[in-house]
Amino acid sequence: MKFILFCLLFFSLSYSSYPFIGETLDYEISWGFISAGNARLHIGKTKNENELEIISRAWNHSFFNVLTVEDTIKSTVSADSLLPKVFNQKINEGSYRRNALTIYDFNEKKATIRDTAYSKSKLKHAIDTAVTLDGGERCILSAFYLARTFKLKPGDTAYFNAISGKKKYKLKVICHKKETIKTAFGKKNCLVIEPIILGDGLFKAKGKLTIWVTDDEERLPVLMKSEIAIGSVKASLTNVKR
Repeated sequence: MKFILFCLLFFSLSYSSYPFIGETLDYEISWGFISAGNARLHIGKTKNENELEIISRAWNHSFFNVLTVEDTIKSTVSADSLLPKVFNQKINEGSYRRNALTIYDFNEKKATIRDTAYSKSKLKHAIDTAVTLDGGERCILSAFYLARTFKLKPGDTAYFNAISGKKKYKLKVICHKKETIKTAFGKKNCLVIEPIILGDGLFKAKGKLTIWVTDDEERLPVLMKSEIAIGSVKASLTNVKR
């Protein structure tokens, strides 16, 4: 097995080389055979030419309207390295509310974190702290898009630094195999990727997460599947806009 250690402090893909600038990805989220909701991912330019903004939204519908879900995650990142500058997570799920803000300052080697959560109007936690950055730490959104630039092959494993809440950890991305699957765009040859992440997931999922990305230059994440205690949750790509 090959092991690839990416030193992200010196990661230097150019702005123009990213294939996903201006891209919007729409997903249908399902639990078993039940359509549970939708999600949208967008990455685009800001007024600052040196920055990009990544926005992830997820919401429920149909059978699951008994519990309102409306989650929004935003990350402002450097346009050249995709290093995060500001990460904001707003969770609205029934009676649960959470607002988590992380400001990254790599020059000062510090991340400032403010994180509050309420359940049924009762305070669950309130965090106001700072952590020391070693260099190259990622939020969940910048990690997701950076992983799409990796030219992994079956048997490869990539590691890089990440931060979630007030915790720092190593994020490992394993490329297990190649597989052809049916998608909304026909059959696609894919790489089966497993990111091993401690803490938050892209759609606040718990358990093992597997991602099928197209085996081409676009590295489109056409399917994401998370194993949970009561089955599995899937996010299937339904539309791509550029």
